[in-house]
Amino acid sequence: MSVSSSPLQWVHCAFDDMTPRLVHDLFQLRQQIFIIEQECLFPDIDGLDPICQHVLGLLDGRVVAAARIVAPGIDPDHSAQGQHPAIGRVVASPDLRGQGIGRKLMLQAIASCEDSFAGKGIFLNAQLYLKNFYEGLGFIQFGEAFYEDGIAHISMLRAS
Repeated sequence: MSVSSSPLQWVHCAFDDMTPRLVHDLFQLRQQIFIIEQECLFPDIDGLDPICQHVLGLLDGRVVAAARIVAPGIDPDHSAQGQHPAIGRVVASPDLRGQGIGRKLMLQAIASCEDSFAGKGIFLNAQLYLKNFYEGLGFIQFGEAFYEDGIAHISMLRAS
């Protein structure tokens, strides 16, 4: 696990390096946002977390922001990813919204991709309403909008 200092403690780690408390907090946060708040029933625990890298934002030891990095070729449901790492399951606590935490989280996730997959672009499937946010981080839409789990999404790529 590596940690950098800021108001939030940023942790870059493998799933198996997380404590049981961190795993619990991670799944609880994703459930709160993706399933309850967004009213989206989908299999969040999809078998990929154990083989992904994770970026966690901790506040007082609790996970309040998170993203996972999916290596190329391991997610059969996202063939558009190609040979690029993907950032997914990007989430922040509602209590922190409007404070720039989403941007800080994405910068941490981008840095993690650049460290682990130097010279490769970065893929993500973004909720359509967040297109401008991701464009501000250097991602460019490719292809048409599509629905995933009942929510409009677009595929985006950030050049290496």
